[in-house]
Amino acid sequence: MKTHESISTVKLNTIFIDKNNIVFKLIFALAFVLAMAASANIFIYTAISPVPITLQTITVLLSGIFLGSRFALMSQTAYLLIGIIGFPVFAGFRSGPVAITGVTGGYLLGFVFAAYITGYIFENFENIVKEKTYLIIAACMSGLFIIYFLGYVHLFGLLYSGCRQAAFKTLALKVFDIAVKPFVTIELIKLFIAVDSVLIWKANITKNVTKNHKKYIR
Repeated sequence: MKTHESISTVKLNTIFIDKNNIVFKLIFALAFVLAMAASANIFIYTAISPVPITLQTITVLLSGIFLGSRFALMSQTAYLLIGIIGFPVFAGFRSGPVAITGVTGGYLLGFVFAAYITGYIFENFENIVKEKTYLIIAACMSGLFIIYFLGYVHLFGLLYSGCRQAAFKTLALKVFDIAVKPFVTIELIKLFIAVDSVLIWKANITKNVTKNHKKYIR
């Protein structure tokens, strides 16, 4: 049997960690800023789109799940701001306000909103979606939708302002072909990588908690 003092120490440590959770979240928020900069510059361009394929969507979705809505929003906003003020953290080591007004501007703004929405759904819909896997998929799918919706709208507006004579429907379909369609398959793959990462992480956390619980009640 563990002594009462040992058990009390464990409880105090748990309380201490909970009270200082904001410190850990701030540290991880900064870590996700760095991860966004790194994943932005693991990229390739396709022949059919001016928008590069990066690993950023995985990073955005994971930030929402791991940090929660508020800290994920803070992390993605910080990433956007440091890129705007001149740090080369956007794809292709670009920076400055021109990145927001260019073809990828909508996606960059989408990262901020997607991180918040992903985290919000994961935090608040647990009672509605009982199965954890489905909840994570729903949260991540919602985040992806936000990213590509804003990316599409921004790119459509950019092209429409430059060629007003083009038919609305024709341009809308053309923009879909370059802003969304080329990325569907790769984003589904990245979605399931993100979901698997969360499930593996949570399984390890549950395993460790169970092991520690058994350790201290013996």
